[in-house]
Amino acid sequence: MDFDNIILPAYVINIKERTDRYQHIQEQFSGKSEFDLHIFEACRGENGAVGLWNSMVAIINLAIQRDEDVILLCEDDHTFTSSYSKTYLFKNIIEAHQQGALVLSGGIGGFNHAVPLSPNRYWIDSFWCTQFLVLYRPVFKKILDINFQSTDTADGVFSGITSHKMVLYPFVSVQTDFGYSDITPRNHNERSLITEYFKRTEARLDKYNSIYQCYLNK
Repeated sequence: MDFDNIILPAYVINIKERTDRYQHIQEQFSGKSEFDLHIFEACRGENGAVGLWNSMVAIINLAIQRDEDVILLCEDDHTFTSSYSKTYLFKNIIEAHQQGALVLSGGIGGFNHAVPLSPNRYWIDSFWCTQFLVLYRPVFKKILDINFQSTDTADGVFSGITSHKMVLYPFVSVQTDFGYSDITPRNHNERSLITEYFKRTEARLDKYNSIYQCYLNK
């Protein structure tokens, strides 16, 4: 399959004052011409979670105005893993769409239940972390219709917004720990906690994958 002529719109949310994160995300996408990168100045809100959601809603409205069928929504702590390649990501974006996905995550910090759909994709019932989300057009209106509350979180809302959610395995994205978090106080107070979440989650999926390879992928 040839992906040479495909460019994925990528929207990255960044608080203007967070220059360390701005530099980080520019470095992550440097040289990756498969993305049409847009750095989106974060909206403000009652708290960090509300500000993040307002930013996501603004990006969705922009995507609708631009008549986009699929977008990549990122936070500025996203970091590409060694598993990332253009072919790997784009192949799975297309195949996930064919299976009916509305949300495809590039990497998560936790989940409740997962079911293998292919060697590289798992259905998930819920997930933690929204630093790398591929969103398909049919989910756009669902996002706009959400009445987001100050006690909500973006990953919690995305977990409930649709049952058509998948995650890539191996991950193409993890979060970099900058030593502070506007969303989760525990992540703010305990250094390296978010890194550990991603390691544990991928280790869980490793076990699922071993079973899949043994019994199903023959």
